[in-house]
Amino acid sequence: MAKLGDARWISHLDLTRAIERALRRAHIDVAHSQGYNPLPRLSFASALTLGATSQAEYFEVDLARPMSSAQFQAALEAQLPPGLEVREVCEVPSAGRPLAAGVKAATYRVTVRLSETEDRFALHQAALRFMQSSSHLLSRRREGRTRLVDARPLVERLEVTEGPDFLELEMCILLDPRGTVKPEEVVAALAETVPISLAPGAVLTHRMALHCSMTRKGGGS
Repeated sequence: MAKLGDARWISHLDLTRAIERALRRAHIDVAHSQGYNPLPRLSFASALTLGATSQAEYFEVDLARPMSSAQFQAALEAQLPPGLEVREVCEVPSAGRPLAAGVKAATYRVTVRLSETEDRFALHQAALRFMQSSSHLLSRRREGRTRLVDARPLVERLEVTEGPDFLELEMCILLDPRGTVKPEEVVAALAETVPISLAPGAVLTHRMALHCSMTRKGGGS
């Protein structure tokens, strides 16, 4: 599924709710969990940062009644809000790990817009130094505590392309069970080492791919 345009401002929780509502409106018979408060058996592979766009949002849903992939896609597409697009639907085996457990990495394209006075070459060089280093610590503050995270082992690939007033950084980030880093954190870390000030809205993130195996029965997009 793609998440484009103004849909990038839909949070992950609201995205889940939007899919649930679309499934109901489409009269797709979704299986529910057992218990006092049954919930639709719907899960996403990996949450996306608010404000980012994507062409690689994967989710799985268990159906109570079989239907073809083409029927599922047509019915769901007709009920989705603007900016959410179903790109592909396939059936996967019922046995195996949940979809989220199979996600190993994600590829992002990050566009950094710079002013005329800012040095694109300096940021380019910072990216090269980052990849040549063995360690690069990021500082995270949460709930009053500061924690250091080594971002370098989590960035498998980082390539830079220059435009007239921007740089495009394509990076492959590992999604380790012990943790990961956001592409925006990587860009901010690079900018700290060069005379560049990232203005609000200067960094635009687009998820290009999730590298995973779909291992459960249902509809995914």
